[in-house]
Order: sequence, then C-alpha cells, then structure tokens
Amino acid sequence: MSVESRWIKWDNKQYIQIVADEEKLCSAVLTWHDIESIGSRARRTLVYPSAWSPDEVETDPALNNTLTRKAHLLREARDKYVARLHPIDSLKETVTERGIWTDQYIKLIAFNLTQFSRVLVLDSASQPRGNLDAVFLLPKAKLAMPWVYWGEPTGWAFSNQMMLVTPSATEFAKIQAEIEKADPDQYDLTIVEKLYKGKTLKIPQRPYHLMTGEFRRQDHSKYLGSSKKWDPEDALHKSKMLHFSDWPIPRPWDSAPQAMLNKHMPKCLKSEWFGATNCKDRMMWMQLYADYAAKRKGFCGSHFEVKVRDQEADAMLRHGRFFHDEAT
Repeated sequence: MSVESRWIKWDNKQYIQIVADEEKLCSAVLTWHDIESIGSRARRTLVYPSAWSPDEVETDPALNNTLTRKAHLLREARDKYVARLHPIDSLKETVTERGIWTDQYIKLIAFNLTQFSRVLVLDSASQPRGNLDAVFLLPKAKLAMPWVYWGEPTGWAFSNQMMLVTPSATEFAKIQAEIEKADPDQYDLTIVEKLYKGKTLKIPQRPYHLMTGEFRRQDHSKYLGSSKKWDPEDALHKSKMLHFSDWPIPRPWDSAPQAMLNKHMPKCLKSEWFGATNCKDRMMWMQLYADYAAKRKGFCGSHFEVKVRDQEADAMLRHGRFFHDEAT
C-alpha cells in the first residue's frame, strides 16, 4: 500500500518523542521542526512529565511572569509544529527508584500508548532528513528496528535510534515485569532482546539508518551493501534518517574537547589526483555537528548552546554489551 492511499488512517499512526529533561525537550523541538519542514501524514505526539506545563511562568518577580524554558518549548512543539502534548504522571525528571520512566527504559513507554495502532519512537540524537511515513506501512510486527548493518555485535543486532512499536497493554505488562527484575546496568535493548529476539522486524539501513560514525569508517561496503564507491554527499542526500553516534565523541548537544575531536574526526584520504588530499568525509562530518549546534541555539535559546563536556561511558559501553566499533 502506498502512503498516498486514502484508506490509511493516519490519526492512528504517530511520531513519538519521549522526554524527561530540558535538554531532550530542546532536541525534540528540533526534530519536530525537521518533520514539519519535510512534511508528514502521520501525526505527532510529545510525551513528557505531567509536572511540566505549557503555562508555567518564572517565579522570579524580576522576570515579569515570562514563560519558563520548558513552557516555551512545549508551546513551540504544540503551536508551531502541531505536536500533541501528552503528559504522563509516572514520568519524572529525577527518580531514584527503578521503573519504566528511568532514562534507560524511557522509550519503552511507547508500548503503553494503546490509543494508537502504531507509533514510531525517535531517538533524541536522530535527525530526520526525509519523509518517514512509509515506515508505518511495514508488515505487521510488535516491534521493528533498524538493523545494525556494520557487523554482528556481541549482543543485539538492532539499533534503538528508531523503534516502530505496535502498542499493547499485554506487551507493556511484560516489559514492566522485566524491568522490575533487571540488573542496575541493564538497558532498554536488554529488555527488547529478551522479549523480541527472533521476532523483531528489520528496518533497512538505507535510507533509514545512516550514522555519523559511517563518515569515520574506512570500509563502507556494509552500509552500501556492495563494493560500490563511497560518496558521502550522495549517502547523506539519499538518507531519510541521520543518527549522531560517534563514541567517544559526545552526543550533539555536548561538544568534545579539541584534542578528542582531533583524534577521532574522520581521516583525510589520498585523492585520485597526484599530490591532493580528500577531506570530504571530515568536512561533512564537522559541518553536521556545527549545523546542529547552531540550530540548537537558534531554536531553543542561548541556554542550550552546545558546550564542551566529556562523555562518560554508560552501562552499555562499560560492559561492551551491544557495542559496535564504528571507526573501522
């Protein structure tokens, strides 16, 4: 079935972003901007803690009842980018107890959005570059995720940069039960691997899963699916989803120290022409991060300006679980 079909009920199909902190809320607004610019038939829903309000004002009298940063961004999502606001009571900014709302499991809330037939959960570090509506028309499955194309990992063969979920109260109950007995260092991927291994539908990497780490790689045959010559401009142009993932470079809302950038940025290659150097991968990679930083400050305000910060290895990386070497 084509996305043009008049028989498709797009109201039941939703782009979902789930946020529990201010930084991710800014990222969500950037994503809604991209989707609005590209266009979509599927609707948009922003899930966030019920303690937030689009009407919240600053308590400092000197600020003259101006909206808080969160309220401003919620209104941007709702009024400018037509995202439905969906506050959830159990979603909290800071929690010490384990639960579905903690950061490592937050995307799995999508399984409980049973008012929709299908939801596409987008990662905060993902950037839509083309229309994604066709993803909703993939064959029926409880879960669909992009395949990790650059080689079989030690753990799970799928990426959670986007998750196409068929919401189900039954499945959500299973997920909650697994989370309650999970070890502290376990991740959302641990849960979905246990419950959906062998049942997860593959979303193809082309055009739905181009990673910034691909620009750092020397061998692009796994992404291209052939020995075809790599053209970074062509790959980016054809991609419908870019994912910022360049460990140990931080995610795009933080900037790496210059020494780290110098060490891990894409290498310049020898050109076909004598005496020349090809730095196209490096230039494009650096521009992607620079554009994101400028966009973040421009859309969300100076408070969200990208600043230098070292990235700590999360549980997934500390244990090597689901880790993939993106620079080979």
